[in-house]
Amino acid sequence: MLRQLATLLPGALRSASGVNSLALNRGFKAVADVEIDFNNREVLKKYVGIRDHLSKEPGTRGKLIEALTEVLSSIKAAPEGSDYRKAVEASCIYRLKVCKENESDAAIEEVLDAHLEELIKEAKEEARLVPLIAGNAPWDVPADYAVPVVDYTDAATILDAPPKK
Repeated sequence: MLRQLATLLPGALRSASGVNSLALNRGFKAVADVEIDFNNREVLKKYVGIRDHLSKEPGTRGKLIEALTEVLSSIKAAPEGSDYRKAVEASCIYRLKVCKENESDAAIEEVLDAHLEELIKEAKEEARLVPLIAGNAPWDVPADYAVPVVDYTDAATILDAPPKK
């Protein structure tokens, strides 16, 4: 599209705007031409862009443990019997167990099938979410509340119906 627009400009404007024929004719190298070792998690993270957005800092494993511990302490605001608390506690306890049993960041990432930076961000977001959930108390449903049920209509009955006149 840029090429088409640039051809409409007179030569003097093309050179003044910095658009030259060399730039217009230059192609882009396809990403598939680059060989990436998908077994090297550091290279993979750089390729995917996680390093650019979440930044690798020393002590990532420790920061994940801190974030998970923070979530576990904040989730105590929810009632013990709530499904939300049970789910959050179960996932945090499992992730803490994996962190304590594995010293290497790569081993933790392999077991949890996620990047540590993403898990840290997720834990911090969960810690911010817990007070909102606890404040709204979605587990307190009035006894007389009835869940609205919408009748299901098969699409085939609507599509096969004769046209209305």
